[in-house]
Amino acid sequence: MANIPGNTEWVAALIPELEARKNQFVVDTDEVDDELIEVFIEELVRLSGELQQGREENDMEMVRMAAHSIKGMGGTIGLPEISVLGLEIENTAKEDRLGDADPLISGLAEWIKTLG
Repeated sequence: MANIPGNTEWVAALIPELEARKNQFVVDTDEVDDELIEVFIEELVRLSGELQQGREENDMEMVRMAAHSIKGMGGTIGLPEISVLGLEIENTAKEDRLGDADPLISGLAEWIKTLG
């Protein structure tokens, strides 16, 4: 089994009831290998950039779509916390509350830097 990247404890500080909410995104991770983790990180970097650009341009659809993709990726790689984060950001875009997503988007960007 591959080594899942990063410490996601920071997500709990940003999202209420994370522990209960992440169960819907838990996927059996026995098939995760180093190559899949590498692709995950590359895609997460790209999507984080889209989140930041969408936030800067107040483009709800760009933020929503990037967050939706992140939501689907986290559980698959063994990081359901990241899926919940994606869901939260997606909901802020759907509800026209992008300002509420700022700490989530910033937290994700900072976390990605630690993945090296």
